[in-house]
Amino acid sequence: MTVIALIGTGRMATGLGTGWARAGHQIVFGSRTPAEKQHLTADLPGARVTDYAGALEDATVVVITLPYREVAPFCRSHAAMLRERLVIDISNPFDNLPDNRIAGAEITRDAIGPGARVVAAFKTNFSTTLLTPFNADGIQRDVFYAGDDEADKRIVAGLIADLGFRPVDCGGLHNARILDGMVPLIIELDNRYGGAWQTTWKLLP
Repeated sequence: MTVIALIGTGRMATGLGTGWARAGHQIVFGSRTPAEKQHLTADLPGARVTDYAGALEDATVVVITLPYREVAPFCRSHAAMLRERLVIDISNPFDNLPDNRIAGAEITRDAIGPGARVVAAFKTNFSTTLLTPFNADGIQRDVFYAGDDEADKRIVAGLIADLGFRPVDCGGLHNARILDGMVPLIIELDNRYGGAWQTTWKLLP
């Protein structure tokens, strides 16, 4: 069992939290307004909602699900608690980094500073698919992830597999620049071809 802090309480956070709770992990949601978000744990035994600092206290894995513009300020404000903890950055920059010369996750790493352990993951997955790791045709969905530390990536791969997805190692954290660019493209393709937010990038051997 891993204690996982999900920073944010949106659709991605609740989908991931539900899936990992079902897999036996302990879930803590970090919120700016925890008193208003207690309903999130109604069907998740053992899960709780607290403020950001409270969520980080006992967590061994921190998943940042905040809107992109809030990620770096959050990391700078909580850098001391984030250092040496495994941080999974799922945020998407969209037009905030239009030329993809640097990945959002690289900015997250730099905002935390020395001791940062950041892996980018779940960037290319819609929230509507997080609890359905197999599509209607029975094909297993992929989750692409990227990071610089092999041990940390193995942990993330295990958490991806716990949700029923196939983990796909995309190499170093700099390759998250490509993952960032794949997000607006999959939204375009999903809208263009009527994917109903069920579209997934799939690596076929």
